[in-house]
Amino acid sequence: MTGTGKGMVWINGKSIGRYWMSYLSPLQQQTQSEYQIPRSYLMPTENLIVIFEEEQGGPKDVEILLVDRDTICSFVTKYHPPSVRLFESKGGNLRAKVNDLKPKAELTCPNQKQIVTAEFASFGDPFGACGGYFIGNCTSPASKEVAEKFCLGKSSCKIPLDTEHFDNQNDACPDMKKTFAVQVKCAHKP
Repeated sequence: MTGTGKGMVWINGKSIGRYWMSYLSPLQQQTQSEYQIPRSYLMPTENLIVIFEEEQGGPKDVEILLVDRDTICSFVTKYHPPSVRLFESKGGNLRAKVNDLKPKAELTCPNQKQIVTAEFASFGDPFGACGGYFIGNCTSPASKEVAEKFCLGKSSCKIPLDTEHFDNQNDACPDMKKTFAVQVKCAHKP
C-alpha cells in the first residue's frame, strides 16, 4: 500500500480491510504495509480493485505481487522444540502422542502436487528466507541429496535432522548448532 495514507480496499466488491499507512508505531514504522488478497476473491480476468483513500495519498505506487505457491520451504534447527500437535492431554497430564520427538523439516505440496525438485538445501548455518536462502560458512555437502532422498516424488515429506543422514564423519563444524533450510518445487506429475 505504498503511497497511500488511510482508507479501505475492496477486490471485486469484497473487503480486504482497512489500511493506515500514515500511522507509525512507537518504533516509527508502519504497522502494516502488505495485505493478502485471498485467491477466492479473484476472477480469471477483469478484477476490480477499489481503494478508498481518506487522506492525501494516491494509489500510483501500490504494487500487487503474485506469490508462487508451488515453491515451499522449511527452516528448522536441530534444537527446534517439537510441535504442540504431537502432544495430548490425558487425565490432566501432558504426554507425547509419538515416540520420536526429534525435529524434522516438514514439507507439504498444495493441490495433490508432488515434489519434483529440491531447489535449495543446507544443513549447517544457512540464512535468508523462502525464495532467498543462502549457504552460510558451514554446510553439509550431502544436504540436497538428503532432501531429494526423503522428498522427491512425494506430496509431503519429513526430513529428520539426524546428523548421520548428513555425513557426520566429515562434519566441518562439529561444535555448531545446526540449522536445516530446504526449498522444493511442487508440480503435477505427467
